[in-house]
Amino acid sequence: MFSILFIYYIVTLLYLIIQYRKDDRNIIMKILIGLFCPLIGLLLLYFMFHQKKDEKHYLPDDLIKKGEETSEILSRVDVEKETNIVPVRDALLLNDNQTKRRVLMNILKNETSNKIDILQTALQNEDTETSHYAATAIQDTKGQLLKSIQQLEYEVERFPNELERLASYANVIKQYVNTGFLDDRTRKQYLYQYLQLLENMIELAPREKEYYVEIINCALELEELERAETYSHAFLKYCGAEEEAYFSSMKLYYKLKNQSKFHEILQMLRDSPVKLSPQGLNKIRFWLHGDKNGY
Repeated sequence: MFSILFIYYIVTLLYLIIQYRKDDRNIIMKILIGLFCPLIGLLLLYFMFHQKKDEKHYLPDDLIKKGEETSEILSRVDVEKETNIVPVRDALLLNDNQTKRRVLMNILKNETSNKIDILQTALQNEDTETSHYAATAIQDTKGQLLKSIQQLEYEVERFPNELERLASYANVIKQYVNTGFLDDRTRKQYLYQYLQLLENMIELAPREKEYYVEIINCALELEELERAETYSHAFLKYCGAEEEAYFSSMKLYYKLKNQSKFHEILQMLRDSPVKLSPQGLNKIRFWLHGDKNGY
C-alpha cells in the first residue's frame, strides 16, 4: 500500500509541476486536493480543472478559457473578428500584458483615426509598453489628421458650398479634437472652426438631424448658449418627427436649469406622434428622477 501511495504522490507532484507551468491559477487548491485525496486526487484534478476539447467551441468568446496557455489563445485570435465580439477596451483591461500588446499592435496595423477611444484607454494602461505604443499611435494619427485638415481646408476654400467636402472637413476636425493632448486654447479654436462648418452644413441641408445634434453639443461645450437655443428651435422646426430634436432642447434647458422650458418641451414631445425608443425613455427617466434635487 505504501508503494502505491508513493507512486501516486510522485505522479501527482509531476502533474502539478506541469500544470503550474501552464496555469498557476488555483494552485493551492490543486495541491490540497492532491495531498488529501489520495488515489482519486488525480481524477478530481482532471475533471475539475480541465475542459473537454469539444466544449471549448460552445463557450462565449468573451470568457477566459481555463487550462489554455496564452500562446494558444493568441494563435487563434482573429483581431477583426474578436474586436466585433469582445470590446477592445475590455481586452486592454482584463488580459495579461502580452495579450494587451498583441491586441494593440494588431489595431495599429489598421487605420487608427476611428479608434481614438481605444488608444486613449490603452494610453492609461499600467503596462508601460502598451501605453507607449498608444502614445506613439496617437501622435502619428494627429500628424495624419493635421495633413488632412490642411488639404481639406484648401478644398473647402475653393468649393465652399459642396456639402460632402464640408462634412469631410468637419469630421476630420472632430477626430483631431478627440485625439486629446490639445491645450485648452487650441481645442477651443478647433471647436469654433467645427461649429462654423456645422452652421454652413445646416444652411445647405437644414433637415439633416445629425448636424443639429453635433452643433448643439458643440455650442454647449463652448458655452455658446444662445447658439445652442437657436439651433434647438431650428431642429424642432425641421425635424419635429425625430425624438432627438426634443431631447436636444431638453438637454439644453436641463443644463440651464430652466424647469419651465424643460417641461414645455417635454409636453411637446408627449403631444407629438413620436414613438420613443428605449434609449429615449431612459433619458427622460434620468432627467426627471436622476438628479438628487429632483430636477
